[in-house]
Amino acid sequence: MPPKFDPNAIFTVYARVVGGEVPATATLAPKIGPLGLSPKKIGDDIQKGTQDWKGLKVTVKLVVQNRQAKVEVVPSAAALVIKALKEPPRDRKKVKNIKHDGNITFDDIIKIARQMRSRSMAKAFSGTCKEILGTAQSVGCTIDKMAPHTVIEKINDGEIECPDE
Repeated sequence: MPPKFDPNAIFTVYARVVGGEVPATATLAPKIGPLGLSPKKIGDDIQKGTQDWKGLKVTVKLVVQNRQAKVEVVPSAAALVIKALKEPPRDRKKVKNIKHDGNITFDDIIKIARQMRSRSMAKAFSGTCKEILGTAQSVGCTIDKMAPHTVIEKINDGEIECPDE
């Protein structure tokens, strides 16, 4: 007979899901089934917890204690940049290969960098800003009508100041 679970033990499970949608129970079952949770119920909780991120892929952290799951969204830099573009939610089944060619301000980049600072590998805050600008370049948007790489060069030259944390 398997050993009993400690009811006070805390388990964390990470899953990558599309915001506002119920993830497939087949993908959730192997992760949360051994913890004694229903994949269907957890899927509904994830759908409710990710309503703000409709249509975007985000990582969800499930904190399980005493067979109760708490849903926390752990957004990636790309998800935060796309959310800052304020694009309308799209239907993933109908609209494919979307171009995120909008424009965001440098203040938005600083806000995103502050959110991502704990997970950044950079020594200084300006390095975190550059990481976010690199993500913005990958996404395909512009910052204050300039290419993201131009902004990175201006930070390196000292023309644009990154505030301290």
